[in-house]
Amino acid sequence: MSAISVGVALALTTTGTAEAWSTGVNRVQTAQEDSAAGVGYGPGWVLLSYKANGPMVGYAFAKGFQFANGTTKQVPDHMDIRGTGNSRAGSPDIDRWPWGYSGGSFRGCAYAYGTAKFASVRKGFATKRCVDGPKIVGSSNADGSPDALRYWVDEKKTFCTDPKANPLCSPWGVWSENKGGGLKVTRTTADCAAYGDIGATAVYRNGPAVRSHLLGTVPANQQIDVRYVTKNGEWIMGKWHGNALAGGIRWAFFSRSCVAS
Repeated sequence: MSAISVGVALALTTTGTAEAWSTGVNRVQTAQEDSAAGVGYGPGWVLLSYKANGPMVGYAFAKGFQFANGTTKQVPDHMDIRGTGNSRAGSPDIDRWPWGYSGGSFRGCAYAYGTAKFASVRKGFATKRCVDGPKIVGSSNADGSPDALRYWVDEKKTFCTDPKANPLCSPWGVWSENKGGGLKVTRTTADCAAYGDIGATAVYRNGPAVRSHLLGTVPANQQIDVRYVTKNGEWIMGKWHGNALAGGIRWAFFSRSCVAS
């Protein structure tokens, strides 16, 4: 089946009452179908990461989600859920982490923050990507769950690790409580656009960024808490300290050029 016919087939099967998620093709539920909000998910959206309970690499959005520029999502994003990592992995309320290929503007292999925001579209899969599952083993988890130890990418190989070249880069690839003592703090030097996606190629493979899904604009001289910097140093992933963006989202991509060192 061609990419176009797959898209048509998915579009034809996303109306009606939401059904529970299942292995296979799933869509993100609308805000009307599920208005719950928590860490990593909210009405009409769910966060994507390279590991269970990990840093944001993009988002999957439902039909009807409204972005900061007034545009509305016309079709839902879909995810091929091929399996789950079953563990709390440090999350207060998620114990099942679906993984597989996430479409939309991300277009890559990822975990999603829980199964609750997904509704089954059909059995089978839209692509052959991500079929083998995450392979890289990370640091141990308190509950010892083997699924929670699997990563899609190696943090040190994927993100910027040279603070001499870029002071916002973490030598561990990401800033966290157990790596470097917390998030790296910087400030906006001008009005700074916050985007939900730059694409899996830009995040995982140092490819060109395709920025999309404007979540808001942060004014100058505002604190940005940095989690990681892309390998090429052009984008940071962080949050506007103490503030939320469109849909209650907190983590976003910012151009490195609009924040201080």
